[in-house]
Amino acid sequence: VALEAAGGPALPRASGLPDTLFAHDGQITKRPVRALTLSALAPKPGEHLWDIGLGSGSISIEWLLSAPGTRASGLEADPTRAARARANAESFGLGARLGVTEARAPEGLDGLAPPDAVFIGGGATETLLAALWPRLPEGARLVANGVTLETEALLAQWSAAKGGSLLRIELAEAQPLGRKRGWSATRPVVQWSVVK
Repeated sequence: VALEAAGGPALPRASGLPDTLFAHDGQITKRPVRALTLSALAPKPGEHLWDIGLGSGSISIEWLLSAPGTRASGLEADPTRAARARANAESFGLGARLGVTEARAPEGLDGLAPPDAVFIGGGATETLLAALWPRLPEGARLVANGVTLETEALLAQWSAAKGGSLLRIELAEAQPLGRKRGWSATRPVVQWSVVK
């Protein structure tokens, strides 16, 4: 018996899918930053991700697409965003591999299976990092992105104390400028990545 797969065009194997593939309200890690974030998270087959501040679920979804047997647990305090992340995962056929908890961290972390990697997409605080660090198993990877000056200072402080890599991502895209084109800069993103 032969089966023929039907559906839309195949997805690329590389991370950094187009933002248009995800329903979102603006709370999404944009395509180029998402690709760099997935590179830092370094997913491997069978691994489990904690996605804190799930938003649209784009990081978790690309994590799940990256390797067989991967799982993700996302925390999202906003019920509308949590529902949207679930719907996005379903649209990729990944609903069963993404668990969504409507809660804030660190409270919502109780009861989750231990992570191999953790992503904080925004809202990193001293309280969150201080509660999260002791829960991380040895060898777990933590990647935190931030756009505010306060988060940048916090991530720089934690980087100095715990090591890892601190990266500032500044991008610009060509946009119409009158009858010509010019560079339109995006808000810089500071990324701290560390292995415990």
